[in-house]
Amino acid sequence: MSSPPAKQGSLFLLDGMSLAFRAYFALPADLATSQGVVTNAVHGFASMLLSIVRDHKPGALAVAFDLPGGTFRDEMVEDYKGGRAETPEDLLPQFDMIREMVEVLGIPIVSLEGFEADDVLATLATRSRDEGRPAVVVTGDRDCFQLVEDPYVRVLYNRRGVSDYSLYDEAGIIERTGLEPGRYPMLAALRGDPSDNLPGVPGVGEKTAAKLLTTYGDLDTIFEHLDELTPKLKENMGANEQLARVNLQVMTLVRDVPLSLDPASIELGGWRLAEADHFFESLEMRSLWRRTKEMMLAGAFGEGDTSADSSVGEGADGTQPADLATKSVPALTIVDEPEARELLTSLEGGAHVVAVSERSTALLEPEGARVVVAERGSGLEHQLLALKGPVRGLDTKLFLRRQLADGCPAVVPDGDASIAGYLLDASTGKYALIDLVDRYAPHIELTVGDNQAGKLELEHPTDDRSEAEECIAVTALLEAMEPALIELGLDELYRDVELPLAAVLARMEDRGIAVDRKVLQNIADSLRTRVSELEATVQELAGHPFKVNSTQQLREVLFTELGLPPGKKTKTGYSTDASVLEGLVGQHPIIDALLEYRELEKLRSTYGESLLAEIAEDGRIHATFRQTVARTGRLSSEGPNLHNIPVRSEEGRRFRQAFVPTKGWELLVADYDQVELRIIAHLSGDEGLLAAFAAGEDIHRAIAASVYGIAVDEVSHDQRERAKMVSYGLAYGMEAFGLSRRLGEDIGEARDIRDRYFQAFPKVQGYMDHAIEEARAEGLTRTELGRIRPLPELRSPNRAVKAAAERQAMNAGIQGLAADIFKVALVRLDHRLLDEELSARIVLQVHDEVLVEAPPSERAAVEQAVREELTGAASLTVPLAVSVGWGSSWAAAKG
Repeated sequence: MSSPPAKQGSLFLLDGMSLAFRAYFALPADLATSQGVVTNAVHGFASMLLSIVRDHKPGALAVAFDLPGGTFRDEMVEDYKGGRAETPEDLLPQFDMIREMVEVLGIPIVSLEGFEADDVLATLATRSRDEGRPAVVVTGDRDCFQLVEDPYVRVLYNRRGVSDYSLYDEAGIIERTGLEPGRYPMLAALRGDPSDNLPGVPGVGEKTAAKLLTTYGDLDTIFEHLDELTPKLKENMGANEQLARVNLQVMTLVRDVPLSLDPASIELGGWRLAEADHFFESLEMRSLWRRTKEMMLAGAFGEGDTSADSSVGEGADGTQPADLATKSVPALTIVDEPEARELLTSLEGGAHVVAVSERSTALLEPEGARVVVAERGSGLEHQLLALKGPVRGLDTKLFLRRQLADGCPAVVPDGDASIAGYLLDASTGKYALIDLVDRYAPHIELTVGDNQAGKLELEHPTDDRSEAEECIAVTALLEAMEPALIELGLDELYRDVELPLAAVLARMEDRGIAVDRKVLQNIADSLRTRVSELEATVQELAGHPFKVNSTQQLREVLFTELGLPPGKKTKTGYSTDASVLEGLVGQHPIIDALLEYRELEKLRSTYGESLLAEIAEDGRIHATFRQTVARTGRLSSEGPNLHNIPVRSEEGRRFRQAFVPTKGWELLVADYDQVELRIIAHLSGDEGLLAAFAAGEDIHRAIAASVYGIAVDEVSHDQRERAKMVSYGLAYGMEAFGLSRRLGEDIGEARDIRDRYFQAFPKVQGYMDHAIEEARAEGLTRTELGRIRPLPELRSPNRAVKAAAERQAMNAGIQGLAADIFKVALVRLDHRLLDEELSARIVLQVHDEVLVEAPPSERAAVEQAVREELTGAASLTVPLAVSVGWGSSWAAAKG
């Protein structure tokens, strides 16, 4: 019997569970409706879906979800997936929302009781292959690598976020893992998968597993040749043979799940416009609905029911007006390499460069006639990187990093659409090109060959056309956005602070900070030993062994076996989170051991092991600093997050010992002194606070004396610490409840201390009240440097949502000005070091600290520059002050 003819277009099979989790953690948890319904996972999933349809033009779509209840794997492995953290409470209802969205778009959902979504995907992909129809599995789960089979099955792997994907064929899997897809389950079996609570063979990571399989072929042959392995590897392999074989059974996906759905019958279409309109409107996802509806009506989702066509008005979601620019985009020609080289040579000093993607760099001729697209690492790109001229683009810091890596100086960008979008609205977190175009320049369409006025048109389209489109679009986008910055009084902040800061951060990232690997390894080893000891102690206090990281097993030990009173209850049972455990302190010795175990285990896994993995070949960590993430204007850090290096505990502070300067150099650490308090005094103009600073005494002791109505020399240590907590609590909008948690007191006593504070410093209370009133009237807050923060939640009918927005309104001016000052300081200091032609460089920024490495010969000049540039970053009523220390490590410099 012959197979049915193959359908046109690839069948895209989406792992609903995996993508929903990725979407949830990629977008801020405060992305919610005006009623407080959290929708970040729905937003992210919808964006993923639209990107897939737009970029890959699938012939059909289907989504697989897990169903409640166990699978056959739970019978094979005790506590399968038991080590996973509980699903966040605000994610659980979003699974149903995502299913509803998928259904109204006419996309079939496929699930079967007793099988995981991966098995469903594997079965559909295998059947599609057998029918001669290409299939693409879209997932963030590496187990699906085993499904790849040229030419019919590929995997579109979500690496992180909602837009970072890699499309793998067989060659791609081999390049990534060292093995062809068919043997990937064997590699995974040896390596293990902690996320599924499947330990691997000790001492066997992915590289070792790949080497063993490359040498011997399969598990059977490896275990037949154990004598040929090193003694330790032989011992570990021999002792864990059964574990590896069970892992292989568990990790091998089922390809014959008894599904009633035939891949040949899956096709696009069947969406219902009216229901889709109602769905997106109910979740206030209007911008996403505009894009989705356009694609539906254009046929990207097949045919559907348009009988109830309705339109969503521009600006209905409270965004900036969409008609900021109406200038049409001219037709462009993509030039070939010989002409491109000639063009680049002629453009010295006058080129408009646009950094458009991680794949390539593109250049737009000033007159707007031709565009050059240069592949990463090509000679053409080297020539482009060396050009002198304005850089205008999207996330231009990536381009500046490439300039530095190529030996060229990083220039200050002339324009950056991501930064512009962030300044216009720091609340969205969406600064990708398509999001910004949709919001600020809807006259631009990212399509090729449309002859309508104001649409992109490329002559001689090539494989580079998508990069060229982005290049042109981002230039036109900036022409739409920059007038809005001027209109809102943000141009100075944009031109003088944020754009120069992009070059500063690029230099910091390129330089990196040196790490003493041996010191860091010793810290990690000691933490690992202590964690093992504490795990044994917890099990001993429980009276029997159990998986300490298993919420289910820990719940059974604490609340059933030991009879401790349970606290808050989640949908899956009583919670064992930190707040619950802290409430049980003193009721059983196991609680103290558990809390210490969790603290040290987090330090070990989050900092000990991960920081070691982040050390580059040059012995330095090159973190990425983001200036378009925090709504307050603060910088953030990732890859790794060096802003989270712990400082509260002695164990956490040990990690600072591993951060060192270049060999033979010294490390300077400068830290602003009480910058938030100084800003509160400046903004409120409170005479008491101003006098406390003017006295030049211990500021927290002086504040405590005013709060408690006693002499400064009578203030106890406890009173000083309480006053300090109230001061910093105010800077972060902390109310009585939060303050009570910090002070360890009941809410009544915390409120009493807070009231005393406001009685002592009444203008502080006045400033807070005025900040809320002003924000409520304008719908936003504004710092002295002009930075705005939209707060539409102030109009929410939900009392909790509205109260949270009021707290944000109180601290936005304080935190925002602190962020502005620090950014100005970084720009001033970086320029000073360059202008004075010093070798010293900024290597790290953490909150209110800046770390500079310098040779001993420059010590005096660098310290003078640091003090002058940081204290001169702003003129406040209360002068800025910094503490400066030098040392052979971050820890030594902090003293």
